[in-house]
Amino acid sequence: MKRMIVLLLVGSILLFTGCVENSTVSNKENETTKVGKTVATFKMNEDAFITNEDGKFRIRFTSVKETSERNQFSDKRADRVIIVEYEYENLTREDDLYISSMNFKMYDKDNNALETYPSTEVKYADSISLGRKTTASEAYALNNNQNYIELEFYDNMFNSKADAKFILEW
Repeated sequence: MKRMIVLLLVGSILLFTGCVENSTVSNKENETTKVGKTVATFKMNEDAFITNEDGKFRIRFTSVKETSERNQFSDKRADRVIIVEYEYENLTREDDLYISSMNFKMYDKDNNALETYPSTEVKYADSISLGRKTTASEAYALNNNQNYIELEFYDNMFNSKADAKFILEW
């Protein structure tokens, strides 16, 4: 019985990990590049087209702005708080598309990981159906005076490798 459970668990893990890293990334809507050893890099306002077994979608980071708002209940240290705005569009996916901070890893110029910050100024992500698009934003604590962040985008948050990287300077 224990052997059967272990085999079932191992089989499930192998099936799951075998299916999660099949995305392609492109900077043009009708062109795809297989994600390999290098990660496609984009700048502010550049479209990244992501294609996987579920279909194709577009994501673009449109702005980074600083806010003076601070959350009095937050324990997070924040010398500065930035709001990162982005938009995404469901081009061919039959299932709804939802992209949020869970799909991002954010770093400053010194390679320090940034934390999300609770803010009333953010627009939370929505789940969108085929052919729809939306905008969203996330707040992050930034503890330096540099106007530079690197954002790694993960189509599947369980992947070990980013699907795209965005260099955001403002």
